[in-house]
Amino acid sequence: MSAARDSGQRAAHLAGAVEHVLREGVATLSLRPLAAALGTSDRMLLYYFGTRDELLTAVLDAVGEQLQTGLTAALPDGPVPPGRLLPALWASLEDSGAAAPVRLYLEVSGLAARGRQPFADLARRVAEDWLSWVGPRLDVPDHERAAAAAGLLAALDGVLLVDAVAGRERARAAAGWLGARLGRDDS
Repeated sequence: MSAARDSGQRAAHLAGAVEHVLREGVATLSLRPLAAALGTSDRMLLYYFGTRDELLTAVLDAVGEQLQTGLTAALPDGPVPPGRLLPALWASLEDSGAAAPVRLYLEVSGLAARGRQPFADLARRVAEDWLSWVGPRLDVPDHERAAAAAGLLAALDGVLLVDAVAGRERARAAAGWLGARLGRDDS
């Protein structure tokens, strides 16, 4: 098999796995049913990804990249004060059709909170990726950047959780309220 074809097959399997995981979740994901859904074998998935955990990592990386690309396009250029960035992120997630990636993020986070592997390690990586992505977008003094990024992640995660369990209107209100309170420090 040529390297280009090999790479194309891997990309096709990854795209299919992303769609499957966004639709079905990861808590009970196993290779045989996934392979059957993709029209391949579990051995081929292992050939292209090594292990189930490496496949999960590739799927979460792909979903994260797609989400960050969409968020980047929706955000203002340059650093933004936290009081403006939180509502802008929420509005983008609310309007962008990001429901499936957000559900996946919350599912992985919940499994990580239970200490289940590989989800604990994957969630830690996702959080680090997020913090690295959002930090430079914050208009805060350099010595506050890491704490501000973590604080923004905590606030946004809270809004996402409120949306999932209490509804969109309450999440929208929470994002607005948090943005206004964070905005007090922007002036």
